[in-house]
Amino acid sequence: MDYLRKLNANQLTAAQWNTGPLLVLAGPGSGKTATLTSRTARLVEESADESYRILCLTFTRKAASEMRERLFALVPDARNRALLTNFHSFAADILRQHGSHFGLSPEFEIIEDSERLALVKSLLTKRADEFTKFVSAEKALTALNFLFRSAIPDVNVPSLLKDSAMGQQLLALFSAYKELLKHQNCLDYDAILYFCEELLRERPRVAKQLQTVYRYICVDEFQDTNTVQYRILRALAPQRDSNIFIVGDDDQIIYQWNGASPARISELERHYDLKTIQLPENYRCPAEVVYLANALIAHNGDRAAGKKPLEAMRQLASTSPVVVKQFTDEVKEAGWVAEQIAQRIRVGAAPREIVVVARNTKLLERVGSALTTVNVESHVQRRKSQFESAPLRFVMAALKLAAVRSDNEIAAALIKALSDCRGIHIEPENLAAWAAQANGDYLEALALLLEQQSAEITSFCEAVQELMQGQYSDFLRRVFEYFDKLEDIELHTEGSEAFADYPAERDVWLGIIRDLGGESDAYALSLRQFLQEVALANKTPEAPSSAVRCLTIHACKGMEFSHVYLVGLAEDQLPSFQARKAGDDSREMQEERRNCFVAITRTMETLTLTYAGKYNGWQKAPSRFLKEMGFVVEGG
Repeated sequence: MDYLRKLNANQLTAAQWNTGPLLVLAGPGSGKTATLTSRTARLVEESADESYRILCLTFTRKAASEMRERLFALVPDARNRALLTNFHSFAADILRQHGSHFGLSPEFEIIEDSERLALVKSLLTKRADEFTKFVSAEKALTALNFLFRSAIPDVNVPSLLKDSAMGQQLLALFSAYKELLKHQNCLDYDAILYFCEELLRERPRVAKQLQTVYRYICVDEFQDTNTVQYRILRALAPQRDSNIFIVGDDDQIIYQWNGASPARISELERHYDLKTIQLPENYRCPAEVVYLANALIAHNGDRAAGKKPLEAMRQLASTSPVVVKQFTDEVKEAGWVAEQIAQRIRVGAAPREIVVVARNTKLLERVGSALTTVNVESHVQRRKSQFESAPLRFVMAALKLAAVRSDNEIAAALIKALSDCRGIHIEPENLAAWAAQANGDYLEALALLLEQQSAEITSFCEAVQELMQGQYSDFLRRVFEYFDKLEDIELHTEGSEAFADYPAERDVWLGIIRDLGGESDAYALSLRQFLQEVALANKTPEAPSSAVRCLTIHACKGMEFSHVYLVGLAEDQLPSFQARKAGDDSREMQEERRNCFVAITRTMETLTLTYAGKYNGWQKAPSRFLKEMGFVVEGG
């Protein structure tokens, strides 16, 4: 086990942990992933003759995929012994196997935000006389999200609100929405976890079976768990001496809006005979940045008892890698940052080594515009929940129609995408007429109509024929080959918009397939299961390697960069106005401090902190976090 020799003393102690509950408090840059994968690899190697499995849960498909790659590189045999996945994929798999207990078939659909909103609107419209308190479907959906993430029992819903009538209406809407999901055999993102927890709680035999299969359970990024995720963990490991290996850092809790809480570690201590190992060593950041991070986070009172400060594993530099700069307004701030980045690139830095970080997207867009003026390509990340390019919209609609061939709404989306990406116009009425002759089969009707089109799309027609015959993997290979050939032509055609986002979304698609284990594993799934996995995947494209990334603090978590520019370090920006309004010692202010802590600890080489005296025309004081880090600032 050569990989164990590469670990430091604390990491090795954690990696050699055998039975019972352990909390690994792992600071940023402390090598937590190496520790977790080394421990899992050791357990697999030492139990070659055993049949039990090890479950490793994390929060993103990408993180799970990276852990799998590391683990299988250490121990190839771990492929059959360890499941490394995220909470949503794991919960969806449980519901596929056991959801029939409350009316879900394994072929359930996972719906997106727009579809969820449409369902809520339909309920509010059909029962308008009953739901008089809801001012909009959007706000109603926000309330439902909270109930799902917090796993609120129906009986407790009315008491959440001071307005008793509103509480009763929220309960009625919650019940109706859940029943509608079951009736339509579909789930949304939050309902997956909610129904999984309900299943494990109400069907203890299912939970017991999982406890037998997964003798060891690991959770990465534990600080991000919300209530329903924690309850799923409790159902899988209910005993005080359960073999749970928890890796987290209470100083990096920045998802309170999603239900994460500093109190979660206290819950662990109440429920388990917990031992703790700390990994305070920071290998990522310059020593100067480590000292700033320690000074900052020490102002948070809501931290784990006995939490050690980060330990700098690098020497102080002869020239400080930290720069603090003040400006009169946000325009000058953005312009200076852009100039500094352009200069850094001119002397050899790669754009991907540089990141601009801010609390909100508006500041990032301003810096992105300033970078454009100095001829530096930038990428301001915009989160996507679904594909937007015409080719990918066609692919998704075609797959969905293959699963539910009589759905006229999916058929309408498909022919719209087909028109947008190939200029092939099929009237909905014509498609419906042909479908009627094919016993309501819209996919067969589409195939028949496409045969009447130009010979130029023969291979395209053949792809649809393969989909009709149930060969969705062959359809995908052929249709992407077709679109890839068109890409160069379309991207260089003046006025063509259909393929503008296609290259980036094609890369996202390839990433999804890779995270599912490659084509051999991904396309071995049933069509419905494949669609479920794609629905759960993040559709946000990666920045091109030629661009400087502009990321919110939440988006950059878990990443590291050679050169970090944190902009907008002013009151009402970071910390936010909402945190200031909540108060100096509020949970909101403590989370804002953790946001700043996360941002500066992305740094590998240099850290630049900037602030302006005026934002959006309003005078602003320098962020309190600058003073807490020990800087003397003007205007404070």
